[in-house]
Amino acid sequence: MARNLTFGSNTPASLKKLAETVLYVAHKTSGDFGSIKINKTIYNADLEAFKKLGSSITGAQHHKIKMGPVPKHILMAERRLESEGSLEIDRETMSHRRVAKRDPNLDLFTEKEIQILDQIIEDMAPKSATQVSEESHDIRWEVVRNQDLLPYEFAFLDGSVTEKDRKDASRLSEEMGW
Repeated sequence: MARNLTFGSNTPASLKKLAETVLYVAHKTSGDFGSIKINKTIYNADLEAFKKLGSSITGAQHHKIKMGPVPKHILMAERRLESEGSLEIDRETMSHRRVAKRDPNLDLFTEKEIQILDQIIEDMAPKSATQVSEESHDIRWEVVRNQDLLPYEFAFLDGSVTEKDRKDASRLSEEMGW
């Protein structure tokens, strides 16, 4: 039985939306979020939007890396923002804080997308980058191999783990080639 999962894309439109989302988070957090917190904010917001709205905010692909889920093409989006002078990455700080140098283009977002982003930012703000990273290492992250894409349908799983979940996830991972 074939299963179709949603993994996002790297189209020019999704890359532009990803870049503006980075800028939005950097702007809203006054440069307090570094790489890990921005990556997890975008991942969690995309999953929440997929769950509530039926599509993600950025449309970006997310993949597994050692520190947790990350938008696959975020470095490309950030380099573009840096080259145009819209984003500064403070490489003097260990977290590589992102500082917005212009306002994000809010015309690319719906009101509901902004609400979701704001809620995720609020949830992430009091946490350390280490906490945010560790929280992202749940069953959804564990069942895929390093560098593999994470399906948006993971939004419908809460991330908690039972023994049955582990067996089902392992079976699905094998079956789907994750």
